[in-house]
Amino acid sequence: MVTSQALPKPPQFEIDSAGKPTAVRLETAAYIQLLVRANITDPAFWPPGMEAGAEALARIREIEAECIAQHGEFDWEKLPSSIQDEYDALCALLDRLQDEGDRVALRSLIDDEARVITITQIAHRREVYG
Repeated sequence: MVTSQALPKPPQFEIDSAGKPTAVRLETAAYIQLLVRANITDPAFWPPGMEAGAEALARIREIEAECIAQHGEFDWEKLPSSIQDEYDALCALLDRLQDEGDRVALRSLIDDEARVITITQIAHRREVYG
């Protein structure tokens, strides 16, 4: 089930003179989220230039199905390391396709945390040593 919380922005409906919806507009990221949730692996449904997402999603589902067949459940830790790397790269590709530009890079988070720690250490030293 897809909730409104799952989509970055709600769809916009075009309404005819009778008040009936005739078309719907989605942000590209929201559309790709729906494709992923619905397991649509036919590239014809993917936006131009993003057809690789269909192949990535198909391979992800194949890896998951193979793991479930072998272990009774999907457990990333039970995958061989080369398959873990492939799975992670494919997931990263799908994440990038769904990115609206509001994600924060890990390096930025690490840098911010380092600044906070440094400021906290300086404040503590001032308290302790005056």
